[in-house]
Amino acid sequence: MNKLFVLLALLTLSTAVRADILINPQIVVNGQSQGGGRIHICTLTPFNSVYADAGRSEWLARQKVSRRCQQGQGSNSLFCEPAKASCLTTRLDEGDDASTLLVFDGAHQNGESLRIDRDIADLGRYGFANRISSFTVPAGWVVRFFEETDFRGGYYTRKGGEQEATDFNNRIRSVRILSR
Repeated sequence: MNKLFVLLALLTLSTAVRADILINPQIVVNGQSQGGGRIHICTLTPFNSVYADAGRSEWLARQKVSRRCQQGQGSNSLFCEPAKASCLTTRLDEGDDASTLLVFDGAHQNGESLRIDRDIADLGRYGFANRISSFTVPAGWVVRFFEETDFRGGYYTRKGGEQEATDFNNRIRSVRILSR
């Protein structure tokens, strides 16, 4: 969240024209959370104006900032081409309240991660099937990791804390939260 506040503060201090950014770090589709907190922020600065926008992909962020720039500079402005946008990628903290299970594809809570706040019958839908190497379970939670989809097959039950998936590294296909 701090990175987002710094970016917004910088945009506020600049001579910004329509530099407002709306970011929704949790996208929910059919009751399932999508995305992992990675956001792409692009800016265009024709003359003394600053235009900024954000998206889940760099391509989307470039397109959005280009459209925003064209609203101020005129349609098809040479200064508002998506390829001319300056972009950066950051990860957003989706909450400091430790209310989600965090799973990682690397040891010691490193690498790509996925936040889980409900049962997931098929981690493959999120690109995380057979990829969990470490995880952080919120204090007071009990989580069960299953080797098969739909909460079937061998399972491993873990309580709160940072842990390695030493017994089941890269073998988990579904996750059930037993208690919070």
